[in-house]
Amino acid sequence: MAATLFQLQQLDLELDRLTTEYQAITTSLQGNSDLRKLRSDYEVAQEEWQSSLQTQKDAEWTLEDLNNRLQQQEQRLYNGSVTNPKELQSLQQEVQRLRAQQNRQEEHLLEVIDTTESLQEIAQQKLASLQQAQDAWQEEFTALTARGQQVEEQQRESREKREQIVASLDVDLVKRYETMRRTKQGRAVSKVEQNSCQWCRVILTPSELQHVRISSELQACTNCGRILYYDRQA
Repeated sequence: MAATLFQLQQLDLELDRLTTEYQAITTSLQGNSDLRKLRSDYEVAQEEWQSSLQTQKDAEWTLEDLNNRLQQQEQRLYNGSVTNPKELQSLQQEVQRLRAQQNRQEEHLLEVIDTTESLQEIAQQKLASLQQAQDAWQEEFTALTARGQQVEEQQRESREKREQIVASLDVDLVKRYETMRRTKQGRAVSKVEQNSCQWCRVILTPSELQHVRISSELQACTNCGRILYYDRQA
């Protein structure tokens, strides 16, 4: 009887382990936090690069507009169409102002280009890291899915064996066993090893040892209260 309960307990412990593993696999399959962070980092880097690229285009358009205006004003200044001294002086000042703006805009554009190129490089690095992580996650996902299927099959087989064992036992004994499992950290049965209870290590008296060896009646450990099981084949 104790041997059958011990066998039942081994199955229950295996089912507990499989359940924990399956829950971990299910959680892992819901998503990879590192991958989500890498994707988020890439999206931010991509947005920053695109924003800087737009700023660069705006700066290029502004410079192009300044160049056109400066070209028009220089053409008026040097083609002889303006002869009035006051108007000519005003035109010269306008050309100088536009040239100064042109220089500042060219410097600004160079800075924006440097920033854009740097942000593009960062975005490309983030993308490479993301793609590498995605490839690794795909392999992990495939492996997790396969292992999950294996665990489900092992659970099914273990439950079938458990049902067969439970069917061979007295209903009250099964209830007693299951109650003890809940209150004794999942272990209702303790194996006798080296003349002592495997769980609490208390040494059995000669009479207790003799009883658990030869009697068909269940005997509990006087210390931890677990059902004692002696392997006669050991």
